[in-house]
Amino acid sequence: MSKTVLITGASTGMGEAATFEYARRGWNVVATMRDTAKANPTFVGLDNVLVTRLDVTDAESIERAVKETIQRFKTLDAVLNNAGYAQLGAVEEISADQVRDQFETNVVGIVQVAQAVLPHMREQGSGHIINIGSMGGHVSLPTMAVYCASKSAVQNLTEGLAKEVRPLGVHVTLVEPAGYSTNFTANSRKPAAPLDAYVPAYAAMADFSAHAVRGDLARSMAAVADITGSDEPPLHLAVNSYGLHLVRGRFAELMDEYARWERVTAGTD
Repeated sequence: MSKTVLITGASTGMGEAATFEYARRGWNVVATMRDTAKANPTFVGLDNVLVTRLDVTDAESIERAVKETIQRFKTLDAVLNNAGYAQLGAVEEISADQVRDQFETNVVGIVQVAQAVLPHMREQGSGHIINIGSMGGHVSLPTMAVYCASKSAVQNLTEGLAKEVRPLGVHVTLVEPAGYSTNFTANSRKPAAPLDAYVPAYAAMADFSAHAVRGDLARSMAAVADITGSDEPPLHLAVNSYGLHLVRGRFAELMDEYARWERVTAGTD
């Protein structure tokens, strides 16, 4: 029997690319999104793809999508938690409600999907939960601090969840991408009250983006599909070598900083 994967945020970008990749490999794919009218029209012609509504901030819609998955395909072997967006803006510019909304989608949404699928995975004694994080979870950027903070939360959530469910036969992987040529920026949300004081911060971010090396979306989703459901999948999977380069540099800087202040640290023992 073919395996089944449920993908959130499948209307664009990574979710759309992943839908085609898994379907091409013979997986049953449940391509979910908030507005099914935005689904790629090609999905309709694929016998092994089910398009259905799922809003990660709406627990009832998650439960309905999972129930529909089991009814249609009789099994749920993997989940790709891809739904999310970026809240742009300097910290001072962003409203408290915008911060809450960012975490509600990027973090709480993953929790709610995991809570919906784990009972089934526990019962069958197997499953694979794949969460899309970001290299920004390690390397925070100007005017993207709130988004990067949400991805740091996804990282720690994923690592803790993996330890909880591994004895149950369920694997968990954090996929950490960097930049791609998608609608990511266009779909991002703007700050509540822009301030002229942060024009240099936006310029620094623009300069960083201009020099960033974009990843190959199709190859990245193929790599994710390669490890899905494998016997020993990685806990962390970096996609886009440029992002990995940035994270290695950040870790080196962090260790250097700790070492410079270790005398002070030792005095606190």
